[in-house]
Amino acid sequence: MATIIIHRQILSATSFSERRIKNRLEARIEEKLQQIIIEGKILSHKLSKVFIALAIIGTAIYFAFNMIMSSLVHSNKEIVTPNVVGKSLYNALEELSKEGFGIKKDGEEPNQNVPTGTILRQNPLAGMTVRGGKIIRVTLSQGGEIIYVPDLIGQTIRSADIALRYATLVMGEVSRKFSIFAEKGIVISQDTVAGSKVDKDSVVNIVVSDGMPPEGIILMPNFINKNIERAKTWAEEHGINVNVKSEESSNIETNTITEQYPAADTDVTDEKNITVTVAVNLE
Repeated sequence: MATIIIHRQILSATSFSERRIKNRLEARIEEKLQQIIIEGKILSHKLSKVFIALAIIGTAIYFAFNMIMSSLVHSNKEIVTPNVVGKSLYNALEELSKEGFGIKKDGEEPNQNVPTGTILRQNPLAGMTVRGGKIIRVTLSQGGEIIYVPDLIGQTIRSADIALRYATLVMGEVSRKFSIFAEKGIVISQDTVAGSKVDKDSVVNIVVSDGMPPEGIILMPNFINKNIERAKTWAEEHGINVNVKSEESSNIETNTITEQYPAADTDVTDEKNITVTVAVNLE
């Protein structure tokens, strides 16, 4: 019996000791939690103050900047923009700077009616009322696009048309005439010499061979670089007189034809005379 009482006393003491330790631990934990909560509130309060201060500073800077810019803009008097269209960039700069304007080139574009470097457009437009110091934007002319006429002689009508389109040119009138040199349908002449500089969309007229002439029509042969005797023989066969002119030359054989009139392939059916120029070598 005594043993049982002692055992109960030991258990009771142990249970009391555990409760004391547990209570102490809970008290310490609660104390730490309270400390963390207090420190968090202090930190939050400090951050709020920082954010408020930054917001106040940013707002002050914003309003100060707007006030400064507004005062600068309104300090410039209102001026009517001058007209600089049609003037060179140098002359426009000189005129605008006298009125207190700036100038900026926005770009260039082709215009065959306005010389290169001339102002085509301006923004703001002439006559508008603006504040002094404003930038006037301008667009300059690059002048007309230079197009070189292609060589169409010897080509078919279709090929000539393609060549003209590729060069941004337009085929105009297509005339036909008999020829002793070119097959039917082949271009034998063009009214604008190949290699000439023309404007974009210019018209080029061509003459196309209609084949060999029928009997009774006489076409002028090509006597250039031929001996005068060949021209005389041909003219005699067709009852045509030959007028001969001479021209001194040091590198062409005497009696060689250097020029002729009319040109080769010309209809000379009703002509009574042709003219040729021959070289006379004095060496």
